Amino acid sequence: MLSRLFSTISIWTLVAIALYFGGIHGGLAILLLVSAAAHWEFSGMLLLCGAQLLHRRRGMTVALGVIFQLAVCASILEEKIPAKIYGNTDYRAELPGLFIGAIALVLLFIPDKLVSVFTKAPTALSWLYIPCSIAPLGILSASFWANGHDKSGMLLAVWLVGTVKFADCGALLLGLSFGEKRHRMAPSISPGKSWEGCAGALIGAAAAGAGIAWLFTHFHGALGWQISPERFNPAKAALLALPLGILGIPSDLIESVFKRKASLKDSGKTIPGIGGAFDLLDSLVLTIPAGCLLFKFFVLN
Repeated sequence: MLSRLFSTISIWTLVAIALYFGGIHGGLAILLLVSAAAHWEFSGMLLLCGAQLLHRRRGMTVALGVIFQLAVCASILEEKIPAKIYGNTDYRAELPGLFIGAIALVLLFIPDKLVSVFTKAPTALSWLYIPCSIAPLGILSASFWANGHDKSGMLLAVWLVGTVKFADCGALLLGLSFGEKRHRMAPSISPGKSWEGCAGALIGAAAAGAGIAWLFTHFHGALGWQISPERFNPAKAALLALPLGILGIPSDLIESVFKRKASLKDSGKTIPGIGGAFDLLDSLVLTIPAGCLLFKFFVLN
């Protein structure tokens, strides 16, 4: 628990430093690095699950995912692609992630089928599942930046990640507090998940969503926040956080299916107390496309 807490504090400190000194470019660099590492780990899981994925193709798949994310975000930053293409009323950026996420959610109730589908087309589906699901976060930040170096998009991205990760913390803390009295949610997939933890996720998401939104509105000048309180305030942020807190749970469970099939406890060993990059991103894979879509419907329009 202490190592997890230390890693969490360290990660957020690095993110804060990168955003402070590097701005949107520092944020995108972290996003690309973590996404590529998670994609590599997920491809390795698929290999252990029986996927016919050559090692050289594994590297090519991860490289293409990085190039895709980098090209789209760089094009918006340099305004080669008009920002309005990925603007408030365009949903193409979220569709690939929503599509593969919906498939994974349906097949979550048939774990063996979920693994079977992904191992039959590991190159394409792993590319859709990680880079295409994470890309909307970079697109959200970069498209705002193209409109007069507005930092609101970057801060919305921070809000989304922070809300989902605090939901994880809430689930962990409330789940552990009940000990052996927990009502297990999916014992065959992840024995540690409980309905008490689900309640903790909702509490953590709502509290974090409201708290981070309060910081944005009260320190908007220093942070570069330019969205009006009518469009995004603590009360509205808490409500928007609830579906993300719920969606983060099956997003986490999907990774658990692959880890169990691959006989792995963690996706990697690079982050003490947490595991690998995919363990860090697991709850964000489904929530990023959904969160960006919520922004476009309820905040940006």
